[in-house]
Amino acid sequence: MKNLIPILLLLLLSFTSMAQQIDTANTLGSKYFVGVGASTIGYNLEYKHEPKDGDSRPVATVYVGYKLNRRASVQIGFSYAGNRSNNEYIYVEAQDKLIYYSEISHTRAVAIPVTFKYGIFYPFRRLQFYGTAFITPIISTTNVKKTERHEDVTTLTYNAKASGFNAYLTAGLGLNYGISKQLEGYGEIHLLSRSFNRGLAKKDEYPYPGSLAIGLNYKFGMKRQH
Repeated sequence: MKNLIPILLLLLLSFTSMAQQIDTANTLGSKYFVGVGASTIGYNLEYKHEPKDGDSRPVATVYVGYKLNRRASVQIGFSYAGNRSNNEYIYVEAQDKLIYYSEISHTRAVAIPVTFKYGIFYPFRRLQFYGTAFITPIISTTNVKKTERHEDVTTLTYNAKASGFNAYLTAGLGLNYGISKQLEGYGEIHLLSRSFNRGLAKKDEYPYPGSLAIGLNYKFGMKRQH
């Protein structure tokens, strides 16, 4: 998570600059906000055809939101993940005969999470304890290749590519802290994660419960009177 903080701040600065340019409304205290977040959550993707599955772990999500009232808000986000893994192992056929196996998996995924947050109570003036739930549709493509190398001869033994749609339900708890009138930071723990493709059944696969998230929101500020 420490490595994500510089990326988080850079994206927030970009969104803050953009927000200041497009916030031309004459009303005071706009209910709209933009933000960026990072999470440790991962998703196990399912396909109808080979290779049947793939893994997606989005690094950062950008989003726009709207405050329904003092306690409740909704937001929609966008994230892209390009995950690649390479697993290799050696089979000893004989003392002088080794077979090298390799499996390369490459997944590209676009996620559009829709989130609802509701403030439960305020321990302090700037600190809000809230509940959160979000549905994440994901469109993805996974390509898996397997090779076998024996005596400097490499053979492609498997090559499959599949695309599909998955959707997930995630819920948890969070703390929101008002850094200033327009800037706030938050942290979350996701206690429930289920896949709609599996009928929301609990399984020991991605997305694992217990993932963490941090982020920053920029609220459109008050306009000066002319």
